[in-house]
Amino acid sequence: MNIPTNKSDWPSDHFSNDLRLMAATITELGLWDWFMEENPPEGKGYSWWEHPNISKISDNLKDDNGNLDNPHSGCSFACAMRNMQSIAKLGFPAWKIQYESKS
Repeated sequence: MNIPTNKSDWPSDHFSNDLRLMAATITELGLWDWFMEENPPEGKGYSWWEHPNISKISDNLKDDNGNLDNPHSGCSFACAMRNMQSIAKLGFPAWKIQYESKS
């Protein structure tokens, strides 16, 4: 999956920067296929699903300098994970159009 890493390719709001960093982590961990193929169990979502890939992502988030840094609350992490799922299923260009139309 070809996900841009350049800030200028992403929407310009603050949250999309956190999404870009999460996308880089998912690329590094090779988990895009997992997002395309798996869905959280109904009634759990990403917040309550204890899948090991969720911990892998959370534990490996980095800032722009490559330092481990998870800036998310539980709520923003789950929201970011849903955005990653949308990127995986729709593709980045379609996700970006949808994201910007809701902003």
